[in-house]
Order: sequence, then structure tokens, then C-alpha cells
Amino acid sequence: MVKVAQARIVAAAGKTHLAAVITPNLSAKFFDVQGKSVSRVKKLWLGLLLPILLLVGCGSEPSATWHMINVNTGKLQGDANLIQTGGSTIMIDGGYYGEAKQSLVPYLAHLGITKIDHFFVSHPHRDHYEGLRALLEANVTVSHLYLRTPPQHICDREIPWGCNMADITALVNEAKAYGITIHRPEAGLRYDFDSDSSFEILHAQKDDLATDTIDVNDLSLIIQWSINGSTVLFTGDLNMKVGTLLSGDPRMASDFLKMPHHGASSLAPNTFFEKVNPIGVLVPGPKWIWCGERGERARTWVEQQKLPVWINGIDGNVRIDFFNDHVSVTPEYNSPDCKLRAFGAMDFQVPVKG
Repeated sequence: MVKVAQARIVAAAGKTHLAAVITPNLSAKFFDVQGKSVSRVKKLWLGLLLPILLLVGCGSEPSATWHMINVNTGKLQGDANLIQTGGSTIMIDGGYYGEAKQSLVPYLAHLGITKIDHFFVSHPHRDHYEGLRALLEANVTVSHLYLRTPPQHICDREIPWGCNMADITALVNEAKAYGITIHRPEAGLRYDFDSDSSFEILHAQKDDLATDTIDVNDLSLIIQWSINGSTVLFTGDLNMKVGTLLSGDPRMASDFLKMPHHGASSLAPNTFFEKVNPIGVLVPGPKWIWCGERGERARTWVEQQKLPVWINGIDGNVRIDFFNDHVSVTPEYNSPDCKLRAFGAMDFQVPVKG
């Protein structure tokens, strides 16, 4: 994989209008200024372009940022989404404990973050909530925890491989010992962080369907973030059964999709993806899932739609900056593995859908 050094703009299958930019390395590429004489004509062109290059290099700060942090460096999968908006710092999930200690804690330390205002657990599986423990051990303060304890009968179906009620109870008690305010989030909960940034829980499945049983993954909070005219849908590990139910819900339509269940095979159906109708997809999963048999259905759908996609296990940490007039996606690495091509860094105009 090649480390991304410069942001660049690429097309996204006609789903959004993108504008090209000139990056500073063009002066060396086109004007041959590295140790060689420059003709009078080239000097003239350089003089004309230099102000443009300086303007490009001095862009404004984003009003909000989403970091899809890579807690998928090995064989374990996980979600860890850090959001900075309206003066608030939010996390949706935190990955497994070991992955969080290795990747999440240093990432926050590098950003100088010592406090999380709101920590949402999309659903009570260890690869989504254990990172909270790692943060607390690292002296990161958490003010509010949003966690729904699952119905006992749904949790018990996953013994011994999945849901663990004793561990969930222990986590709640640990959070209380740290003085964290604990909330049970329900559908309709909305937070307005500022005039152009808001969170809303669109769906929070409470129990089995009337006609079928479900697993803990299908209890995932479905959260939509609206920011500067763009929308992001966070889907936890939404699976086939509730995903099918939500495939008829027009509220799911969003510009960016956080792929549910790490892209693995039992995730929400393709009809759900079609209802979301994203222009960009971000996958918090390891390379072996996305590139293997378990990731085949999601991977094929993304390729058929010719969508740009970034995967933690392939592209590393991915940063998404929201400006007033555009959205910038910048991955840590630029790799073509298991997608149409290496999408690298990309800008989307706002509104991203015409």
C-alpha cells in the first residue's frame, strides 16, 4: 500500500459533481524546478499558478470531522467512529479492548482528545463496546454513555459465542463507578450540536419481530447524522431481518453509508443499500472479510454501483472532513485491493446529491 501524501479528486460514477484542484507538486512536475533552469515562459506560468497553489494549500478548517478509526488491523473486526462537531466529541462504538488499546487510544492521544462527551454503543457485542474500557483505563473522561441492555432471551440465544449479559452488566457498573451518566436511547432521540449538525436515532429495535426471532446485531441503533447539508448513516451491525424491514423506510436515504456488520455476509440485504442510495461507502472491517467469501455480496454490490469505498483493513484510518461547501475523504493508505480501483482521497460537493 502507498501512503497518501496529497489529496486528489476522482469521479464517483456520476453520482456527484466533483471539481478538480491543483496540488503543489504540480509545480515540480510541470515546471521542472528541481535543480534545472526554468525558461522565461515556464517562469511566467509558475508566477500565474503560484497564487492558486497557495490558496489551495491554505484551505479553511472543517466544521466537523468523522474519523473511522482502524480497529481492524488483524483478524478481529470492530467499529470505532470518532466525531467532532459543534464543540462536542462523540464516539459510536470502540472496537475490542485489545484493538482499542493498540489503535484507538493512541489515535485519540495524537489528536489531544482527553474527553468524550457522548459514547454510543450501537449494540452490546464486545467488538463494539469493549473499547470504552480501554479509553477509561487511559484516563479519557466519558460524560454520557448510551447503551441498551438487550432482552435476556435474545442475548441467551448467543451463549457462548456472542452476547454476554454478565459482561454487559459489569460494563454498566464500571461506567457508573467512573461517574458516567447512563442513558437508554430510543428511536426518535435527537441531538442538535449546532444549527447545521444533528444526530437522530431513526430506529432502535426493541425485541423480536412479530413474525420471527432476531439476533443482537439486529438490535443495532440506526443513527443518521445531518451535517452541512450532507447525511451519514451509522448502521451498527444491522443484519438481514431488521434490514429487510428498514428497506422500505425512506428515512434511510443518506449520502454516506457506514457499511453494517463489517461487510460480512449476514448483513442487511441489498434492498437496504438501495434504499440508502449512498454516494460513498465506508467499511469498518478487516481485509480478510472484505476480500473473502464473507464480504462477497457487499463488495459485489458496491462494485456494481461503481461507488467509491474505503475499508479500514485496506485503507487504514479514514478521515472525513465536512466543510460548508464540500466533503473531503482522506484515507491513510491508497490501495486498489478488492475494489474497482484505489480511490485515494476524494472531494464531494455539497449538496452531494443533485
